Amino acid sequence: MSEISRTKSAFWGTISTQAFTIISMVVSIVSTPLMVKYLDKDAYGLSIIFFQIVNYLALFDFGLSSAVIRNLALHRGDDEQNRLMVNKIMSTGVLIAAGFGVLVAGVGIGLAPLLPKAYDLRPELAAPAVPIIITLSLLVGGQFIQRGLGGIFFAHHRQALIATPIFAVNLLTTGLTLVLLSRGIGLWTFVYANLFQLFGNGIVQIVLLYRYYPEVRIRIKYFDKALTHSMLGYGFFMFLHGLATQVILYTDRLVIGKVLSLSLVAVFSLTVRIPEVGMNLLGRVTENALPAVAEIVVHEGPARARLYFHRMMLLIVVMSLAAFWLMLTLDEWFIRLWVGPDFFAGQQVLILALIIMVQQTITRTGVFFLNAKGIARPLSFAAMVEAALNLTLSIWLGYKLGMSGILLGTIIAALLTSFWYVPFLLRKHLEISWMDSLVRPILGPTLGISAAGIGMYWLVQKLDTLPFLNNWLWFLPIGAAVSLLMGSFVWLVYLRKTLGEYVPPRFRRYLLVQS
Repeated sequence: MSEISRTKSAFWGTISTQAFTIISMVVSIVSTPLMVKYLDKDAYGLSIIFFQIVNYLALFDFGLSSAVIRNLALHRGDDEQNRLMVNKIMSTGVLIAAGFGVLVAGVGIGLAPLLPKAYDLRPELAAPAVPIIITLSLLVGGQFIQRGLGGIFFAHHRQALIATPIFAVNLLTTGLTLVLLSRGIGLWTFVYANLFQLFGNGIVQIVLLYRYYPEVRIRIKYFDKALTHSMLGYGFFMFLHGLATQVILYTDRLVIGKVLSLSLVAVFSLTVRIPEVGMNLLGRVTENALPAVAEIVVHEGPARARLYFHRMMLLIVVMSLAAFWLMLTLDEWFIRLWVGPDFFAGQQVLILALIIMVQQTITRTGVFFLNAKGIARPLSFAAMVEAALNLTLSIWLGYKLGMSGILLGTIIAALLTSFWYVPFLLRKHLEISWMDSLVRPILGPTLGISAAGIGMYWLVQKLDTLPFLNNWLWFLPIGAAVSLLMGSFVWLVYLRKTLGEYVPPRFRRYLLVQS
C-alpha cells in the first residue's frame, strides 16, 4: 500500500472509531443516571466489580489478538503466498482462541464462589453474584473466538467497516440494558445484555467475512505449529504487558471495594469516568494506526519510524494536555448536573486521575511504537514490576489516605518504572533520543497549554459560583465554547503545521492550512 493511501486509511479509521467512541460516551452519559436510579450505590458498585473481573478474564488470550493483527498486517498482498498465510493466521488464531476461551471460562467459574466473602456482600447481593460471574465467564470465553475473526479488518485498514455495525449492536445493547433495569431485572440485566452483544457481534463478523473475505477459510488443516509458536512468543509478552496495564489503571476499583466500600466504588468510578474516556479516545489514535506503523518500523527503517513517532507524540501530548485542562475545568460541574454532588469524589481525586491520564497516555505512545517494532519482552517485564509496585503502594496508601492514596500509588509507581524505562528503550531500538521522546515534545506544550488552561479554569470557576448558571442550559454552551477555544488554540499553535498535510484540500481553507 502506498504511503498516502496507508496514511489515509489509518486517519479515517481513527476518525470513524473516535466518532463512535464519542457517541458511545454521550449515550453512556445519558444512560448512567438511569442505571444509578434503578440500582442503589452498593449494587451499582458491585456491577462495576463484575466488569473489572470480566476485563481481567478477557486479557487471558495471552496477547493472541494483538499477534494476529500484527501478522495479518504484514501479509496483505493478493498473491497466492499471502492468501495462504492469511488462512493460516486466521485458522491458527481462531483455534487457539477457542482453547483459551475454555480455559478462561473454567478459571472464572472456579473463582466465582470467592466473591461474596471477599467483598462482604449483603445477602441480596451475594445470592446472584456467583451465578452472574459464572455466566459472564462463559460469555468471555466465547468472545475470544470473535477476536480471532475480527482482527483482519483492523489489520487491513478496514476499521470503519467492522466498527460501524458493531457500534450499532453496542447501542442496542445499552438500550436493552436500560429496558431490563426498568423492568426490575437487577444485576442479571448485565448478563442478558452481554449475551445479546456476543451474538450480535458474532453475526456481524460472519456476514462481513463472507462479504469481503470470501477466500478466507477457517480449517484445522491450516493450523500451523510454527506460526503458533511465533505468535504466542510475541503475544505472551503483550499479554503480560496488558495484564500489568489492567492492574495499573483499573485495579483501583477492586482495591476501593475491599479497603473502603462498594458505594465508594460507584463514587470513584463516576468521578474518573470522563478522564478514562479521554484516555480511551487518545489510545484509539495509536490503536488504529498499528497496521501502518508496523509496516513502517519493520520495513522502512528507523528514520521513517522517528518521523512518525515525532508526529504521533506531538499529537498525543497536546491532546492529552488539552483534555487535562478541559476536564479539570468542567468535570465537577458536569457530575453535579449528571448524577448529583454525592457522586463527586473531590477535586483532589480528579486532579490525580487526570495526571494518570496524561502520564499513561504519553508513556503508552512510546510503548506502541516499540510493540510495532516487535519489542515486547523488556516492556512486559517492566510493566509487571510497575504493576506489583503499583498494587503494593495503592493498597498501603489507600489505607493511609483513602481514594487519593490509591491514585497516588499509581503515579509514583509509574515515575519509578515506565516513565524513564520506555524512553530508554526508544533510544536503544529506534534511535530516538531522550530529548525527542521525553523533553522536547512535553515541555513546550505543557507550558503553553497550561497557561491557556489556567486562565480558562479560573474563568469557568467564577461562572460556576453563579446560582442561575447551575443547569444544563448554561453548562452545555459554556462547555462547548471552552472546548472550541482550547481546540482552536491547540490546532493553530501546535498541530496545524505538522498535521496540515493530512487535511483534505476542501477543508484546508477553513482550518487555516496553507495549500
